[in-house]
Amino acid sequence: MKRRIVWINMGLAFVIVAAGVGAYFWMFAPKAAVATGRTVTVQTGTVSETVTATGTVETAGTLDLTFATGGTVSSIRVAEGDTVRSGKALVSIDSSAARQSLTQARASYVQAVTSATSTTQSVAAAAQSLASARTTAELNKTGYEQAVAQAKTAVTDAQEAWSDSCLDPAGTCPSSDAWSQLRAAEADVSTAKTAYDQAVQNAALDTTTNNLKVSQAAATVTTSLAKESSDCSTYGSTSNQCVTANTSVTSAQQQYALALNTQTVATAQGLQNLANADTRITTANIALHKLQTGLPAQAADGITTAEDGLESALLAQTKGLANDQDLIRKAGESLASIQTTASAVDTGNGAQTAAQASIDVAQAGLAIARQALLDTTLRAPVAGTVAAVDVTVDQTVPAGTTMVTLIPQAAYQIAAGFSEADATKVAVGQTAAITFDALAGGTAAGTVTAVDILPTEGANVTTYGVTITLGAVPDGLKAGMSASVVVTTAEAAAVLWAPTAAITTAGGQSTVTFRLNGVDTVTPVTVGLAGDSGTQITSGVAAGDQLVVTSTDSSSSDSGFPMGGIPGGGTGGPPGGGPQ
Repeated sequence: MKRRIVWINMGLAFVIVAAGVGAYFWMFAPKAAVATGRTVTVQTGTVSETVTATGTVETAGTLDLTFATGGTVSSIRVAEGDTVRSGKALVSIDSSAARQSLTQARASYVQAVTSATSTTQSVAAAAQSLASARTTAELNKTGYEQAVAQAKTAVTDAQEAWSDSCLDPAGTCPSSDAWSQLRAAEADVSTAKTAYDQAVQNAALDTTTNNLKVSQAAATVTTSLAKESSDCSTYGSTSNQCVTANTSVTSAQQQYALALNTQTVATAQGLQNLANADTRITTANIALHKLQTGLPAQAADGITTAEDGLESALLAQTKGLANDQDLIRKAGESLASIQTTASAVDTGNGAQTAAQASIDVAQAGLAIARQALLDTTLRAPVAGTVAAVDVTVDQTVPAGTTMVTLIPQAAYQIAAGFSEADATKVAVGQTAAITFDALAGGTAAGTVTAVDILPTEGANVTTYGVTITLGAVPDGLKAGMSASVVVTTAEAAAVLWAPTAAITTAGGQSTVTFRLNGVDTVTPVTVGLAGDSGTQITSGVAAGDQLVVTSTDSSSSDSGFPMGGIPGGGTGGPPGGGPQ
């Protein structure tokens, strides 16, 4: 009886296993079906995953530029808002003391070299003098090259200080002072012309008014004379009527004379006003013409002066290099002379060491003096925009005083807040694409440079701050502008991919429906990065394959089960990612 029960149980188990295996292979093994539905093509390209957020433009910092030593400001080459290149001269202080120190340092060095040459009689000392002469020649060569480069920069600065566009009110003038003078002079001409037109109108109005008054006064005289003749004839010359008429005639004649006088005076005054207004126009035009011819001449003189300075620097370089070579030659001759008499000369190492120490000290002093002269001109360490100029010409400033505040050209960053889910994907070094609401067509590329560890709590929203540093800065960008940020958190290039809708994943196994010659076949695939617009496929398909987009109809599936899948399994694939 027990054996019979065992056999029955084993039979039932076999039936259940066989049924399960059969159902599994019936559902998931590759099978052909009638071709229906839309298809997409497997492509080779780039799959990327991005996250987005909004942020605000911030400045990453400014540079406060100062002099290492104090002095009196001799010239200011820039104004607030100017865009400058790296190395652009910004402010200079009086260099007379530095030039005098350089002259003294050169004299001290020459004296040290001369003294060492005259007092050192050993072969080693003479050889050291030769080496020092060569070292000095190299040092001087560097100094000459720096002086020539500085003079060339001065020529460039002078050439950039003026352009013909300064004469055009709608143009862009490199010199804000010249532009202001020209516009003020043009405004004076316009004002003078307006005053002249007003004087003409006033004169015409006065003439009309006075002519009317004279005509009215003349008519009154005529009327009074007629009345006088009538009353005196009618009532007699001694009558009250005749006397009153006589008085009216006298009064009318006086008013007529007054009207004529007023007319004469007003006419003269009107002519004088016109003459004055015309003179003012002439004066304003002369002043404008002087500026229009004088300012370009000044700019040309500035260029000439800078070119003369460059020519002088080049000449000094030529003469200096020749002089240094002469010193090297003489030092070599001295060494050769001492070598011939080395056996008869013995000076000891002490004198040699002291002489060389004097040369080294003088050489160091010469280098310091050269650098001090270069340091009398403050230059832009990087390209950027001048945010402020904090000094004026002839102002005496101590060391460390901020002369110019500079915003570096690339010193802008975006402060953005990402949601909790997106922030977990963002990391330092990832690239970002930024667009700006206030700039038409304004875009920029950036790099994530910081991700906050602590969250920012808002109105039922938790975000994490991310800093994106911009590369090239678009024109017109200002701190405080709104920005839209797209950060690429993952990317796979030159890979096979297909639209995500064509891939079905369940239980860790992904499949696609492959269509060939009108026949659909379910095929397992291995997927990689799931991007924004598609998913990477690492195996199972080839470029150009046609895949069927999964239907969204919930009534049925290829397996014959509802879209929910078989119990314990997932949608569109076998449970547990088993073989197909």
